[in-house]
Amino acid sequence: MNDEDPLILMLHNVEQDVTCGDPKDLIAIQDTASVAMHLKDALDSCGYQTIPIVVKNSLDDLKESLRPFSPQTAFVFNFCDGFGGNNRDATKVIHLIEKLGFHHTGSSARTNSICIDKSRTKARLMTSGIPTPAYQIFTHPGGLYVHQYPAMVKPAWDDASIGIDIKSVVTNPKELNSRVDYILSTYHQPALVEEFIPGRELSVSMWGNKKVKVLPITEMDYSSISNPLEHILSYDSKWVPDSFCYQNIYARCPANLYGQDKWRVMDVAIRAYRSLGLRDFGRVDIRYNNQIPYIIDINEIPDLAPGSGFPNAARQAGYAYPRMVEHILKLAMEREKWQYPQLNLNSLSRQLQTA
Repeated sequence: MNDEDPLILMLHNVEQDVTCGDPKDLIAIQDTASVAMHLKDALDSCGYQTIPIVVKNSLDDLKESLRPFSPQTAFVFNFCDGFGGNNRDATKVIHLIEKLGFHHTGSSARTNSICIDKSRTKARLMTSGIPTPAYQIFTHPGGLYVHQYPAMVKPAWDDASIGIDIKSVVTNPKELNSRVDYILSTYHQPALVEEFIPGRELSVSMWGNKKVKVLPITEMDYSSISNPLEHILSYDSKWVPDSFCYQNIYARCPANLYGQDKWRVMDVAIRAYRSLGLRDFGRVDIRYNNQIPYIIDINEIPDLAPGSGFPNAARQAGYAYPRMVEHILKLAMEREKWQYPQLNLNSLSRQLQTA
């Protein structure tokens, strides 16, 4: 690369502490910065000139950090999931970079804002006729729950399994009210309560725009967990290596899923991807029960740590980590029709069609 080649701005947030929630949530919150460095190293190894751009506590500071760069010669790889302890502010970041004229990887600000708010996500899915568990939003404890038990209680706006543990699945009004009170008081946001769907838990990673490609599907193996109500991806199962759940829940990729079962899961996943307006890449989490794939989560910016679900699925499809990261970037550049003078978009399009 030289000074005339395009720059890739690796945009990510850095969090210093937990503004609300459990102190151990900092493990997940700070992981974004370390993953961003893996992404930068991957693009560097592919020959790109990659510059980290850090989002901390101020959009004004971000604006100053971007001032030296031109949207004509710099493309943003967006891996920002909020700032200042508020993941909803990720939408503000996208609004700003788009206002400044920068093209970027990933979904639009509108899609980002919907996906962060689980109730809006589920409402969109239901409007589109896509199965998802029945739900309610609680803004105070003591409300009447009108759906079936058992139920899952989780923060309405958080991701990465923050606020989810073995007490998240409740079986009666007393447990529900206690858990709702915990979410409200600890995370300072509404609680989403939805019917707990038993069955197989599947993770469907996808990428593409006009044509969406499903990567090998992952299934969570809960066979070492005796209580079916504890068959959940809790915070500990993702982020606490010495916990029982972390050590005894396994991800199998590709999943043992065939025929009509596989077709149903892929069909619903792609419909959800399109319904929410995901771009370039994303992941959809599903509970498969009685031949119905229920969407339980949408990840418009899934974890891209080298050992996480999306990269593992890409690896099963033949994409080593650096090639996976570059492919996401190329998908975004093609979608944006980014007109950098020395970037041959026709050649780029052909590469994507044959990849």
